Amino acid sequence: MAQRKPDLHFGPGASSGFTPTGIAAFDNLRPAAVVRELIQNALDAARAAKARNARVRFELTRVRRDAIPGMHHYEQTFAKAIETQRQMSQGSLARQAQLVVERIRRALDQDEVDVLTVFDNGIGLDESRMNALLSDGVSVKDGAATGTYGNGHATAIPASDLRYVLYAGVTEDGRRIGSGHAVLASHHATGEKHLRGGDGFFIRDFRAGRKGELFAYSRGPGLSGVISQALAQIKRQTAHGTAVIIPAFNNFLEDQSLWSMVAHAASANFFVAIEERKLEVTVIDRRPDSDAATRTLKRTTLSGVLEEHSERRRAAAFLNGQRAFEAHKAYRSGAKHSITTRAGRIGVRLIESVSGTTRVDLCRNGMWITDNLPGFYQAFTDRVPFQAVLTLNAHEGRRLHDYIREAEGPLHDSISLQKRLGSEDRKACREALGEIRDWLLRNTATVKSDAYVPDDFLSLDFGDDAGTGRGKPVAGYWGVPVPITRNPVRELPVFPIKPRPDGPRPPVPDPPKPFNPPRHRRRPTLPAHFQVVSRPAGESRQRILVESTRDFEDAELRLVVDEALDATCERHGQDVYTPAALSDVRIDGKKAPQSALRRANGDVYGVRIGRLKAGASVRIDATYRFTGDFSDLPNPSLRVEVCRADRDADTN
Repeated sequence: MAQRKPDLHFGPGASSGFTPTGIAAFDNLRPAAVVRELIQNALDAARAAKARNARVRFELTRVRRDAIPGMHHYEQTFAKAIETQRQMSQGSLARQAQLVVERIRRALDQDEVDVLTVFDNGIGLDESRMNALLSDGVSVKDGAATGTYGNGHATAIPASDLRYVLYAGVTEDGRRIGSGHAVLASHHATGEKHLRGGDGFFIRDFRAGRKGELFAYSRGPGLSGVISQALAQIKRQTAHGTAVIIPAFNNFLEDQSLWSMVAHAASANFFVAIEERKLEVTVIDRRPDSDAATRTLKRTTLSGVLEEHSERRRAAAFLNGQRAFEAHKAYRSGAKHSITTRAGRIGVRLIESVSGTTRVDLCRNGMWITDNLPGFYQAFTDRVPFQAVLTLNAHEGRRLHDYIREAEGPLHDSISLQKRLGSEDRKACREALGEIRDWLLRNTATVKSDAYVPDDFLSLDFGDDAGTGRGKPVAGYWGVPVPITRNPVRELPVFPIKPRPDGPRPPVPDPPKPFNPPRHRRRPTLPAHFQVVSRPAGESRQRILVESTRDFEDAELRLVVDEALDATCERHGQDVYTPAALSDVRIDGKKAPQSALRRANGDVYGVRIGRLKAGASVRIDATYRFTGDFSDLPNPSLRVEVCRADRDADTN
């Protein structure tokens, strides 16, 4: 008996509209969530195949619409779904449903559509793995896998204007399989009393769960169009692997190139796997009108890609460009350590913080997971800012790896011990994390500061909260404020004078005034309505936050030696006004324009920060140095001064 050819089949199901919650949940996560999910699955598949590294290819092509399997039945079902949904909604569709329908119609009106196919060199697909792809919440991944949730494939469906994703796989022993999943809406079929569901599957038939079987798949016969092309390409290029095919690809509804989106998401989330040569990602645009060259993200190109996106401070999900750049730098150049806990071993890369903010990033199996570990940041408030990258893998991490994996959410971008672990596992995981926290406390320096900090300094936020993308507060300042109750000592020079018996003593000569070129001007003072906090942000670099209680039209900031004392008070003060020479000045994270820099003798001595609004804060980051008599101060005591900008000053 001949096998029934595969087609797009919709089985009986409950009522569902064009915006089911399972798909809508991923609708606003483009493109990071889709790219991350696809690469994560490719890493797991390559690990299962014992491949030396995972090679993932994003290939963009244009094909005729009739090359998409199951399209005839798709169009028939789409028309029935619209009619049924209108009847159920009293003649009209909800606004969001109407937008989905319009998008599908535009795709169906095209003779040709863009198709994104994502290939990997992993273990391939068999029936059980295909079941997991087409099911909700079913997973067949082993304990060493990065992913755990069977519904992760749903992230790719909104990237298709047709809400239709196809799969092709070749196993290591050469077996082939193909299928697909379309999401429309529930509908009435001719002659049937009950509704059919909105989920359609490209299969030969339903199996109703007999012996664990959900669907009757085609393993070659009847597979045509983009599925058969993908199977042939897998056999030709990698012998085994999987292809995820997204027809009517909508470019994630973004106005960016495919390379830019894929490279940004891949480099930010998988910098550990790429740095360790376990992952390469290639983007190919084969469309006839494209002149984009084939580009590959690998270890030798990783730093350049991260730097290219390092100014991105906003992220729709996961890690933004700036934080990814800093985390990779810490991983590449930080001191390498290993912590052995009772639950398993974890790697650590530790470095002094470049941004001046303490951060601890956790990566599991080469993928970034979170920078918000429970109880960590509260423990480091008295530590010199540092950045640590924790790397956990299944082989060394053992039970700790399993705890973290199970505590992650469906997007693998956070952990919740309370919600996702049982009491015994939660306790063991907390103990292991406590051992890691204690190790970091032992191996980082304590802040030693006698700088005066205003009483309300905690309201001034130094945190870079754009990195989380979840609107959570970030504790950015560190150190215990210690108000200074002493005043700097000013000692006048003493000149020994011999008395003259025959006349009055000569007057004591004034001490010579130090040479102070154009900087010799009226000394500015800090008006009472300013609040200023300053802290080290690296070697000879300060981060300064200025806040005003009222509007101030034209402010200028300088960094000066505090009465020429060093922080140890071992050098006595002199009444000399010495602004520091500044370089690499940034205002609110952006490079300061030349017009904002005040110069004298070729050095920048002031930063014009312009108009300050009441209650608003401005952040200044700058590297400093002192010249002349103060160039040898090993640990200068610094003071920030804010005054009205000198309009006659040189800014060239």
